[in-house]
Amino acid sequence: MKLASPPAVLALAGLEPAGKAGLIADAFTIRELGGEPLAIATALTAQGPGRFGVYRVPPNVVSKQIRALTEQFSLRAVKLGMVPDSRVLRAIRAELGRHQVPWVVDPVVRTSRGQALSVLRPKDYLALASPRVLLTPNALEAGWLLGRRKPVRRLEEALEAGTRLVRQGFAAVVVKGGHLQPTGTDLLCLPDAVLYLRGRKLGRSPSRHRGTGCRFASALATELAKGASIPNAALQAKQFVEKFLRTPRRRR
Repeated sequence: MKLASPPAVLALAGLEPAGKAGLIADAFTIRELGGEPLAIATALTAQGPGRFGVYRVPPNVVSKQIRALTEQFSLRAVKLGMVPDSRVLRAIRAELGRHQVPWVVDPVVRTSRGQALSVLRPKDYLALASPRVLLTPNALEAGWLLGRRKPVRRLEEALEAGTRLVRQGFAAVVVKGGHLQPTGTDLLCLPDAVLYLRGRKLGRSPSRHRGTGCRFASALATELAKGASIPNAALQAKQFVEKFLRTPRRRR
């Protein structure tokens, strides 16, 4: 019996050479969950204790890579991570606009240390709103997207932010709870419902457990590519990240 091919998931994100976050972490997650990872770097980064830099990949290069991949593979989902500027984002939208597949957009603009990765503005992300686009901000990013001066810290604040964001026209918004106090619950905000993805805060090692947001978004995209509903895909993605955080050994 001929086995079905793994669903192709296209990840577009920054390349962090150590693979603890960004594009390499995306590819490992997609493959681990049974997808076919297709990976395009939107930027090259240098991230170390004493060095930091972000170097944009030219938009025409990103466009050509997307065309080359879509000539060979039938995409089932797209995961969009760090995008350095609006020119690269426009190139991505122009090339992928005709592909009617779910997008999972992780609005990464800063590292966990606060270093700037992108010059995109909230309106650039809100312009992506569509019935096939899911947005996965953490609580701090959700507040930034809405122009809040004070960070979102409480569950009720995250609920209000997620509800406002999904009303922009997204298929769903997952406000991740890692920055919420005192809970680790994620909020899945749908146009007509809110689901609480219960959890508790898990300890993390900065050297081992970076890139949880990347992994969540990639896992969500992969589960959608496999045919899961949005609620089931979000639950599976949360469980994947919790398993990652509970694993003491170094992994990608």
